[in-house]
Amino acid sequence: MSNSSIIVCGQRYDVGQRVITFQDDPNVNAYTLHRTDKPSEIYPFQPAKGMGAVAYRFRPRRLMGADRSLGRLREVLRQFVVHHDGCMDSRQCFQVLHNERGLSVHFLIDNDGTILQTLDLVDCAFHAAGVNEISIGVELTNRGDALRFPDAYRGARKKLTCSVHGHQFLAYEYTKAQLDSMVSLGRTLQRLLPNLPPSFPAVGGGEPSWTAMGDPRQYAGYLGHYHVTAQKWDPGPFDFKWFTSKLRGRSSFPLALQGGKPELPDSPEKLEELAHGFYDNNETEGEGGYYPIGPYGQSRLWHGGVHLRADRGTPVYAPFSGKLVAARMTGDCAIGSRNFVLLKHELAVGGANVRFWTLLFHLAEEQDGPEAPAWWKKASRTLGDEASPLDLEVSAGELIGHVGEAGPPGRFEGQVHFEIMSADDLGAQIEPGFWTVLEGAGMGRFCNAPLVIDRIDKAKDGVLSRAEVLNFFRQDPRREEFHKIAAHHVSEWADENDWQVALNKSPDFADLPDSQRRRMFTDQIQPVLWWTDEIAEAAGLPSDKVVWTYHPITFIVWLHDRMRSAGVVSAQGIGDASTFNGKAAPTGIQDDRDSTEGFTDDEDAFSKKKLELEDLANGYPDEK
Repeated sequence: MSNSSIIVCGQRYDVGQRVITFQDDPNVNAYTLHRTDKPSEIYPFQPAKGMGAVAYRFRPRRLMGADRSLGRLREVLRQFVVHHDGCMDSRQCFQVLHNERGLSVHFLIDNDGTILQTLDLVDCAFHAAGVNEISIGVELTNRGDALRFPDAYRGARKKLTCSVHGHQFLAYEYTKAQLDSMVSLGRTLQRLLPNLPPSFPAVGGGEPSWTAMGDPRQYAGYLGHYHVTAQKWDPGPFDFKWFTSKLRGRSSFPLALQGGKPELPDSPEKLEELAHGFYDNNETEGEGGYYPIGPYGQSRLWHGGVHLRADRGTPVYAPFSGKLVAARMTGDCAIGSRNFVLLKHELAVGGANVRFWTLLFHLAEEQDGPEAPAWWKKASRTLGDEASPLDLEVSAGELIGHVGEAGPPGRFEGQVHFEIMSADDLGAQIEPGFWTVLEGAGMGRFCNAPLVIDRIDKAKDGVLSRAEVLNFFRQDPRREEFHKIAAHHVSEWADENDWQVALNKSPDFADLPDSQRRRMFTDQIQPVLWWTDEIAEAAGLPSDKVVWTYHPITFIVWLHDRMRSAGVVSAQGIGDASTFNGKAAPTGIQDDRDSTEGFTDDEDAFSKKKLELEDLANGYPDEK
């Protein structure tokens, strides 16, 4: 029997790949307390170190206690250890683990991509000494050492090199079907296990480390068996950099305007259609929240993002992978929601390493419950009326919040402010000439650039009326020129003392009494400010509070295209077979098929009590 769901805490979760679980097939059931090849025998015939007198091939997770719920498991699991099995197929691997060694692993992934699950993730497998309590394990079928077994696949499998613990290995590559299943499995676990980030042990420049960690139990993320112990070299040329980039997801729009998924499609025609839907949503379907000026239908105030309209409570997603570095969750002010999340992204785009931030503002106040984002469940106790610095991993397309309400006093509607900002000119780094540069760093809080003002100010009186701003963004085709503006200006969110002076100097508010301008600042501006020195330091924002902003819809499409055209991100430590030096590695570094050590420790060998055949007949009494 087969399906496409894995089992976690007794519940099935679809991964979109062929799955055979321990409930479907007794021949891949690690809960079995006898050899599956010889049911009259309990113990393994060539046991791993410490497993000769242990009948169980698993144990309950000690940190779970009596609570075997998904909520508790989310608190415990923070690692996924990747192995290769040294076998020709996953069925053979299970035979070696269960019948020969007395070991286990949660998942086996066969050559054709079939996922075999031998244990519920709620229980602990015996696969990586020292980290079994906090980890999941997977064995990727692969014969491994291509120097020792040069004809294992009779030329049908490519050979690669990698250097583990300072020694070069010639190894077989993994199949596309296996890698596809690993990505599908990992993406499902991303949704289920928020403490398992899409990261890997890295050295300088973001390249994977190829040797054991000092204290692997303190790590959170994906790692190889060789990161846990210097006795192992598996999973060999598994590309953690490529794999985690796949887990972090595709670029995503912050909303799914017409239902479905917010992921950016591969089809250029479909992508352009979706992008124009967002332009229209911002410019012709609502009032205000334009780019690069015009927060609510009037004034030349710099406005670094756009307002996207959607019903209150509509899910909001992270457009790129990165870290959530600041947030606020509190009550409304005079212009509606003042809740936000700030995300920091550091991505390789072609030959450039770029850093930028995404701001999602006017979010609904989150509440505890199953619909709350994963980050909220971790950080809710630290949030309040003031913005708080945070440091939480997020993936592209991950739920980040829900649409709140905002607008001019008395005219609230469901909307979210979406902004992209950077400290450097990313256009110059990635594709010079694509963006139209608008230098406004010396203009203060209000834009005086003719490129913007002259197109909107139809009366040519130096004042931008509400009608002029609305008419331009709703009707003037030249608004499309603003879609490719990169503006350099002081951030509207900066907690500075010059706001009152700026309001007093602006011709757009010259007719207002001083008291009304003060009330505008007190009621509509001061409550939404969040850029403090503390937040700037934690998030890495520029100290002068001057940023580059980009039309965020254009930016997403542009960066998505540049990353796609740059090709696959892969680790530098994996090479072609032609680079192999021809030397065999030391015998003390083995893979899982050859070694009997490096799988368990004293924490796992919880019982030395012998079971006899009579015990089997009596239903496997609990070992204590």
